[in-house]
Amino acid sequence: MPSYEKTHIIHPAEKAPSRSELLRWAGWFFLANSFIALLIALRYLTAVQFPDGDYTVTFSILAFIGHFASMGFIGAILLFLPILLFPRRSFIFGLGIVIALIFILGITLDTFIFSQYRFHFNGMVMNLLLGGAAEEIFTFSAFLWTLLGLFVLALIGFQFWLSRRIWSFVLATPHRPFGYIVGFLLFTIFFAQNVLYAWADANTYTPITKQIRFLPAYKPLTADRWFIARGWADPKNGAKLAHIDTSSSLDYPTQPLTCTAKNTPFNIVYIVVDSWRFDTLTARATPNIYRFAKDALVFNNHYSGANSTRTGIFTLFYGLPGTYWHAMLAEQRGAEFINQLIVQDYQLGIFASAKLYSPEFDRTVFANVKNLRLQSKGNSPRQRDQNIRDEFLVFLDKQMEEKNRRSPFFGFLFFDSPHGYDFPSDYPLTFEPSLKTVNYIALNNDYDRTPFFNRYKNSVHFVDSLIAPILDKLKTDKLLDNTIVVITGDHGQEFNDNKLNYWGHNSNFSPWQTQVPMVIHWPGKDAQHINKQTSHFDISPTLMKDVLGCSNDLHDYSSGNHLLTEEPGPYLLLSNYNQFAVMEKDRLTVVDEFGNVDILDKHYRNIPDAKLSNTLMLSVMDEMSRFYKK
Repeated sequence: MPSYEKTHIIHPAEKAPSRSELLRWAGWFFLANSFIALLIALRYLTAVQFPDGDYTVTFSILAFIGHFASMGFIGAILLFLPILLFPRRSFIFGLGIVIALIFILGITLDTFIFSQYRFHFNGMVMNLLLGGAAEEIFTFSAFLWTLLGLFVLALIGFQFWLSRRIWSFVLATPHRPFGYIVGFLLFTIFFAQNVLYAWADANTYTPITKQIRFLPAYKPLTADRWFIARGWADPKNGAKLAHIDTSSSLDYPTQPLTCTAKNTPFNIVYIVVDSWRFDTLTARATPNIYRFAKDALVFNNHYSGANSTRTGIFTLFYGLPGTYWHAMLAEQRGAEFINQLIVQDYQLGIFASAKLYSPEFDRTVFANVKNLRLQSKGNSPRQRDQNIRDEFLVFLDKQMEEKNRRSPFFGFLFFDSPHGYDFPSDYPLTFEPSLKTVNYIALNNDYDRTPFFNRYKNSVHFVDSLIAPILDKLKTDKLLDNTIVVITGDHGQEFNDNKLNYWGHNSNFSPWQTQVPMVIHWPGKDAQHINKQTSHFDISPTLMKDVLGCSNDLHDYSSGNHLLTEEPGPYLLLSNYNQFAVMEKDRLTVVDEFGNVDILDKHYRNIPDAKLSNTLMLSVMDEMSRFYKK
């Protein structure tokens, strides 16, 4: 009998997988999970009005596809190194399923958080969940918890099924160009939606810009200068393609305002000094303001709502936490304080040394001001500060003309020299030794701060000399008899005060960067020093109630209290562009842009074994979401 060699046919599924096959599987597996996440993310649309208009609908479709495809791509990237180092199918499948479960469950969880609080899942929420606040954050019935549990079990089973189906597809389609085609299409979509957003941002097209709030971890592309350079946007003359959407996801104010103009209204003047820290309102550093303050209300424990210009000015005019900045900018929503001044026919004189479109105050605070003065003349802060002084004095002269006396006026001066440590080269120095130039590279924990601090105080002294003729003119023209004058700073300025190598601002929320002077001349009110804690949140709502005749509860349109008649709340919510901090009497809870939490003492050192207060943080979350529609 002939002998036959015994053979065994190996099925392709039983072969040891190659790295290229596993990489293809990872790409297709997470692309499928991106589509699942996209379907779940449609729940975000229940929290906002569905977009209308061809441009907006196009952007929303592209943004959803591009954003969630890019998030899925991150999952595939996480598998790249494990596949190279340990290309075992069972291990890679298991790891991929775990990452996919975290991805899908994270998006699902985020949709519930967003629907309730109007912000996305982060480390702070995680801390609250792990700290036992889950039932307070998610107000679910037992039935809903059961459904959620069943959803998790079903999702796990589905991921195992999906992983095998994708693997069969990979084995059945070797050397096919499907992946390259899909990858190119997705990249095109991702690129197109970013360019469309950048165009909308440059041209004040709010139906598009307001859409990004409900996409988690979305980081939009902006290119204002690029569009301006090519004549496709013009901030000086107003955006040529501007379109302000009348719909809104904001609930600001929460009730329609009822305001009745006074028969004899007060004029209002805001004088704001950039980077003016609280301990430099002195007879030596600011002699003119100090003298003026002797006949005014002086608030000795006053805080900005921020450690930076963008959110410091925001809190001053809106009376809201700076965490609302992105939403107000996306929808071009002006401050109600300014809106009421316009309604009551105030003549507006807005004079800022720095450009009002960077940060975008022209599209937030002053969004409804016609013919807004956007920038000042001069090549340096000192020159621009001199320019706004001169132009404001001319503005005051115009207000004294007979035809303008019938209307009250509002003046806003925003001086910038202390921010740049600037003053004229021949300016007499009050504080010496003083740095001739600032070398930021040389700053460290051992650097002698005295000459640097003296230069800063000399710049404050210089601004005080510019403010002097304004105060003198208000007095000589007898305008102080019917003009409220508010003098304050947008934030503080630190000079390594806590020996932690912090310089300037926008780096921490200590009093050196957040506490500012505050002086108010208010006709009819006796001069006094007020020692209770106050903040920028309190200023505009107080004026709206007492001067503009708004009868609403202050909390219908602000987070502040009445400066003179109410006591401060249990905490103060501070912020900058990406972070926020909760200041209590004896500690500071700082939350970064990723939700990571630090609990610090008044010297900005970590408090050992400090615990996050669930009750406090839930209250903070409510305040940060109160002015969104639900």
